[in-house]
Amino acid sequence: MNDEKLDSGENAGETEKFSYKKIWWIGFGFLGVQLAFTSYNAFLPLMYREFFASRAVVGLLMGTDNLIGLLLIPIIGAWSDQMDAPWGRRLPFIVVAIPIAALTHFAIPLVSSVLFLLIITEILFTAAMHSYRGPIISLMPDHTPPEKRSTANGIINLMGGIGTLVSFGILSLLYDVDPRLTFGIGGVVLLLSLGVVWRKVDRHPPYVDNAPRSSTNPIKDAARGIRNLLKPGFIGQFLILLAMLTYFIGYAGLNAMFPIYGVETLGLTEGRANFILTSFAGSFLVFAIFAGFIGSKIGKIPTMLWGLLLVPVLFLAAIPVRAPIVIAGIFVLGGLGWALVNVQAMPLIADLGGRDRVGFYIGLYYMFTMIGQMTGPFMLGLAMDLIGNEGMFIGGAAFYFIAYILMKIGAKKLSASPVEIARQTQTEP
Repeated sequence: MNDEKLDSGENAGETEKFSYKKIWWIGFGFLGVQLAFTSYNAFLPLMYREFFASRAVVGLLMGTDNLIGLLLIPIIGAWSDQMDAPWGRRLPFIVVAIPIAALTHFAIPLVSSVLFLLIITEILFTAAMHSYRGPIISLMPDHTPPEKRSTANGIINLMGGIGTLVSFGILSLLYDVDPRLTFGIGGVVLLLSLGVVWRKVDRHPPYVDNAPRSSTNPIKDAARGIRNLLKPGFIGQFLILLAMLTYFIGYAGLNAMFPIYGVETLGLTEGRANFILTSFAGSFLVFAIFAGFIGSKIGKIPTMLWGLLLVPVLFLAAIPVRAPIVIAGIFVLGGLGWALVNVQAMPLIADLGGRDRVGFYIGLYYMFTMIGQMTGPFMLGLAMDLIGNEGMFIGGAAFYFIAYILMKIGAKKLSASPVEIARQTQTEP
């Protein structure tokens, strides 16, 4: 039995409401998220380097500000599942948080010379971003039947890839001219994304449970759901989420530390060191829809496993390379591997949430991956402190290999879920 058959009874008559055009509009919201976070992650380490010599301390600061996001994500996810408002379940969070995120993003370079102001501003920025990141991504499964979610998420990631590419390819070069241009444009894009999402999304989309609910405590609801992951019947889900946490250590650590590697090891300017990452972002952009198509054909988990093998091999191959153009070529292949992994991840988690727990399960996805993003810069920064700058690639490869093992074991243990997943585990590399 496949996803389409399972869904036919529950969603009969709803498939005709699905529109890929609507998914493209939702993608504008993710474009804003990725553009703003990419600039933030790329240039905050360089700002902190003015205050601290240790790469591990820089990485730690890049992670600890996300603690508030870690607390918010599952609570906001559970809360959005319970929301009963004229604007629907997700839009209230989006409308409140984006203006705050835009303002604080714009303010980052203005306060960069004062350490405590910089820390406060980035905490406010990340809190606002994480308050609406889960709800805006939940709009995709809310508007999409399960059997189409890999392809739809390919579109969402394509739009996010455009945001990342613009940040690396344009805003990073503007940073060398004036950092206020980079962060100011990012704030404007966030506000524009709010306008697009507000105008285009359904207030009560067809693939989410829109029935009114009795009032619940989102904190207790989130805590109960997290405790469930420790029960024997959920070991597969837990290991898959743990794999996602682990590979995000490698991904986020490399994104945060590569600008330092580029400046110190490759001899590039700060802006050009970030520009090298354009090859990774551009490749992801090109392959996002292709990766969604592959996931629909061979299954989400097998596709992720292939990507989790490809990326660490490329990291290890990059260790002796000192030519920026060759590093860029390796990152092109890395973007393909990352697309195979990342395009499948959120739809896989959303499928486990069914129609009534999509927001919470996407909250879990972001909670686990946020832990990876929090610890990744510190872990890879520590590796650089201990064994030199090449430790960034060695540590990154190790975490991707560990994620491969966890994902493979989790796939074998995954049993009953809201969506039939036999197609996702029948072919493994």
